[in-house]
Amino acid sequence: MLKTALRSSLILFIFHANAQTSTDTLVNVSGKIFSAKDSSVVTANILYEKLPYYDDMGMLSSNGDGAYSMPLVKGNTYNISITKTGFLKFDKEIIIVGNGSSLDQNEDFYLPVDEVELIKLENLIFPSGRATISSESYNELDQLATWMNDNPAIIIQLEGHTDFRGNASANMQLSEARVVAVKEYLVDQRVKKARILTKAFGGTQPLSREDTSEAKALNRRVEVRVLRR
Repeated sequence: MLKTALRSSLILFIFHANAQTSTDTLVNVSGKIFSAKDSSVVTANILYEKLPYYDDMGMLSSNGDGAYSMPLVKGNTYNISITKTGFLKFDKEIIIVGNGSSLDQNEDFYLPVDEVELIKLENLIFPSGRATISSESYNELDQLATWMNDNPAIIIQLEGHTDFRGNASANMQLSEARVVAVKEYLVDQRVKKARILTKAFGGTQPLSREDTSEAKALNRRVEVRVLRR
């Protein structure tokens, strides 16, 4: 009998400790989600978490007009996390105060677009028809490695290109060998292998079709595509 009473009291205590108290005042936080690039509306996923203990949290999505609405406890600070494919993750802390004496609060959010960066390695030099990196290229590759080591969330894709003339299969193999050589160099500089993807294009994407030595050199290139920051 005593054990049953203690168990009931414990369950009641746990429920009370986790339940929202009757004195909590709820504020209806609403607004819209936009693209920071062109102010178009965005349908995205929203996670709210009460700080500092995360004892009130929930998930919802904005509708087709970018609009959302969520009841949050007045006087508290919440972290708002918004995710959407094609956009960078957005985080913002907001304090729930209501607008004056109203129990409503407007919060519009602008998501930064995840624009893919493409960087050409201007000083990356290979001997004609070979995948051996020349010593003149080391400084630029060292700078790339330092940048990646200083920003451990970054993931890149090395993209290899050759001039479009010559045997297509051989050009594809050469462009693959060159990006692999660059990847191995970066790994030797302590960049984690999993953060470096490679892709070979051979001569399928020339920058110029002119029959000059300058045009051929322009087409022989390795580019760095930043996939994630």
